[in-house]
Amino acid sequence: MSSEATKIREAIIERLTGQDWLPVNGFRRTVRPKLQTEELPALLVVVADEMETPEDEANCGPSRFMNEVTIGISYCVGFMPPEDLDDALDKATNGIRRRLLQDPTFVRGIDPSKDRDDPERYPLFEAVTKVRRGRLYPQDGASYFGEGRIEMTFQFRTAYEPDIDDVLERVVITARPAGAGPGTPGIGLKIDIPTT
Repeated sequence: MSSEATKIREAIIERLTGQDWLPVNGFRRTVRPKLQTEELPALLVVVADEMETPEDEANCGPSRFMNEVTIGISYCVGFMPPEDLDDALDKATNGIRRRLLQDPTFVRGIDPSKDRDDPERYPLFEAVTKVRRGRLYPQDGASYFGEGRIEMTFQFRTAYEPDIDDVLERVVITARPAGAGPGTPGIGLKIDIPTT
C-alpha cells in the first residue's frame, strides 16, 4: 500500500502529464546522478522530506501526528542562451504552481462518485503550507543548462491505533454503596460486548 506522501507525488505527476505548456521527455520519480541530452527537457517529482509531530500531547493515548510532506519538483532545460533559459524556467515553474494550486480536485477535491466510507473519496492532504521556488544554473563547459525547482509542503494527519491481540469480550463490575462496611456484599454486573 502506498504512503500518503507517494499518493501526493503521483497526484502531482497525474496533473502535470500531457500539458502542452510543459514539454518533457518523461517524468522521473527517483534522483539519478546525470541527465543525458536526449532526456531534456526533464521533470523530476520526488518525496523530498517527511516529518511527523505530535498532534496533541506526546505519549498521551493513541499516537496521532500532524504530518508535513515536502515534494520536490525539478524542471530541467538546456542548450539555450541564458535569457531563454530564464524564460523557459519561469514559464514552467509558474505553470506548475498554477496547475496544482488552482485545481480544486487537487487542493480541495472530494470525489463524489465514491462512497462516503471510501477513503479514496477525500482529499490527500489538509493544506499546502509552503511553496518555495528556486533556480540552479550548473555550468560545466560551453553549454547552458538550467533547473527550476519548486518545493511544496503538504499537511495532513496520521493516527497509529494500537495493535491489540486480545479482543475485549466481557466487562465485570463489582460495586458497594459508599460508606458500606467491609462485610457488605458487592453488587455484581457482567456486560458482554459483541465482537462482530
